[in-house]
Amino acid sequence: MNVRQLEYLDALARERSFRRAAEECNASQPAVSIAIAKLEGELGLELIHRHRREAVLTAPGEALVRWAREALAAVRGLTEEAGRFAGVLTGRLRLGVIPTALPAVAGITKELLSAHPDIRLEIRSLTSDEIVDELASFRIDVGLTYLDNEPLGAVTPIPVYEEGYLYLTAEDLPGESVRWGDLDGGRLCLLTPDMQNRRIVEAALRRSGAEVTAVVETNSISALISYVRAGWPSIVPDAWVALYGVPEGMSAVPLVAPEMSHSVGLVTRVTDLPQPLVKAFVESLDPPRVPSSP
Repeated sequence: MNVRQLEYLDALARERSFRRAAEECNASQPAVSIAIAKLEGELGLELIHRHRREAVLTAPGEALVRWAREALAAVRGLTEEAGRFAGVLTGRLRLGVIPTALPAVAGITKELLSAHPDIRLEIRSLTSDEIVDELASFRIDVGLTYLDNEPLGAVTPIPVYEEGYLYLTAEDLPGESVRWGDLDGGRLCLLTPDMQNRRIVEAALRRSGAEVTAVVETNSISALISYVRAGWPSIVPDAWVALYGVPEGMSAVPLVAPEMSHSVGLVTRVTDLPQPLVKAFVESLDPPRVPSSP
C-alpha cells in the first residue's frame, strides 16, 4: 500500500469516474485502474464497483476511504512540519466558508499569506452543514462558519468576528434603523433555506411576529444584490456592506428590536496533533485567537 493508491481512492470517491480521478491526480486512467486493483488485492476487498462509465464505492470502500483521507491528512501534516523545521512552511490550506462570510476571508487570511508566502489557499463556498461534514471527512482543513446558532458537532470553535444584519433596499429610508416587526407582510429576496443565514433571519422574524414572502431565493449574495436593485428588498450581513459599501442607489440600515448578532469563526477538527498550516492560520489572526472549548 502506498500514498498514491490512497490519493486515487479519495479522488474516485469524489469524482465517481476513473477518467476524472486520473485527471485530478495528473495520472493516466490505466495507472489509476491498476493501482486500485492492486490495493483491492492487498486488502482482499472490492473497493470500487465498476459500472459502465461510473465508479461507485462499495460498502467497504466507503468505510476505508475515511481512513485513507485521515492517512493523507497525516502525510500532509508530516510534510508541512518537516518544512517548518527547514524554515519554510508550505502546502495547501483548504478552507470551507459560508457564503455570507466570503467577504471577510481576505482580511482574515492576509496575515497568514504575508507571514508564509509559500502557502497556497483553496477556498470553497459551503453551507454550514457541508462544512461540518467535509471537515469530518478530511475534505477541508478548516471552516469559517457560525459558532453560536446551531450545533457544530465535534469541532474546536475559534471566534473571529460578530455578524450583524442590515435591511437593504432600493427605496429611500426615513430613519436610521428598521424594526424587524416592520417587515411584516413584506416581499423580500432572501438566501435559500439550506443556508444558516436564512434560518437566522427567519428566527428573528418569528421573534418579532413578522411574516414575509420570499419572492426570490438564491444562494448567491451577488444575485441577491441584483434583485434588491430590481426592487425587492433583502436582509444582508453587515460584513458584505463593510467590504463593498452600500451599492449606488440603495439604502442599508441596521435591523433592531431585537438587535441581533451571531459569532462567526473558525472550526477545526478536535485533535492533539493539529496540522501545521491550521496552527499557523490560528496564530496569524489579529489578535491571535485561543481555541475555545468545544
